[in-house]
Amino acid sequence: MKRTIWNIKSGFFTVLFLVFAIVSCEEQGNNAVNSEREVMVETMSADPAAFEDIVRVTGTVEAIEDAMISAETSGRVLSIADRGDRIRRGDILMELDDRMVRSGLEMALANYELAEDALQRQEPLARDSIISTLAFNQARAQRDQARSQLDQARKQLKDTRMEAPFTGTIEDRMVNIGELVSPGIPVLRLVNTQRVRINAGVPERYINDISQGSPVKIGLRSYGRETIEADVRYASSVIVPETRTFPIEVVIRNSEGLLKPEMVVDLSITRSVLEDAVVVPRTALVRDEIGMSLFVIKENDEGVPYAFLRPVKTGLASGSRIVIEEGIEPGEVIVVTGQTNLGDGDRVRVLNQRDLDAYK
Repeated sequence: MKRTIWNIKSGFFTVLFLVFAIVSCEEQGNNAVNSEREVMVETMSADPAAFEDIVRVTGTVEAIEDAMISAETSGRVLSIADRGDRIRRGDILMELDDRMVRSGLEMALANYELAEDALQRQEPLARDSIISTLAFNQARAQRDQARSQLDQARKQLKDTRMEAPFTGTIEDRMVNIGELVSPGIPVLRLVNTQRVRINAGVPERYINDISQGSPVKIGLRSYGRETIEADVRYASSVIVPETRTFPIEVVIRNSEGLLKPEMVVDLSITRSVLEDAVVVPRTALVRDEIGMSLFVIKENDEGVPYAFLRPVKTGLASGSRIVIEEGIEPGEVIVVTGQTNLGDGDRVRVLNQRDLDAYK
């Protein structure tokens, strides 16, 4: 009887143990499913796009018409333009006291008229051989000399009124009214910024890629302005030994006056353009022991997205973008943010679908 009771109790505890074991296994299985790794990411579709291979350098703005105006004759300053004055070509920049010059002009005119009259009187005498040919030639030489002195006096009188050689703005004035000036003394600086030149040096390795006509974008972001599009007007074929660069020049219209002399700007010069290339952000790349890779998003049969690491071959790069030559097919979805927390085969939750235009 006792043995029967013991067998019943033993069987009861055995059944109870099996029930607890089954429940425990089910709980562990549910916990395993619920603990599957899921990473938040942002993605981008690797759609074909045009890629510009760009060389970035800095350039300095220079006014094409920038002249230091000097006096061409001596005299006392009667009037002179001031800094900031807007001047048109042909306007009077400076006037000098011309009384001494006019006096010299009158004397030169009188000498010329006298020499001309003497020559006219001796011409028939020389024709009739009354005077020698030598005497006649001396009279003609005196007339020519007097005419040269007259022309010089007229030029000096004209130089007392200095005209602007081009339209521009007075940026500096070196003399004041009442001062005496002499020939060659700088008196004004006239600058025209309606057209400007941008000079830059490009590394020598690009000398066969950049030439006259290459497209260039001029960046003015540091001055709160948008970019300006232009072309390279001049590209040197000579390397500067000190900097190992070759000079280029860009000429643009500056009617709004955005660019000022000595301003530093950013130049983005296009070397080449690839059509329908697979372009991705550089930050999306993952470097590992075999090279560069990208995380590609694939969905399972239930539509759940997973990330898989795929090796890629990279090509040209410019700024924040890089070309993928092999490893990614056009239209595939790649991870662009959150890849540093990913492992191969991790489940992901896509928070945002980004666009290539966000990466300049």
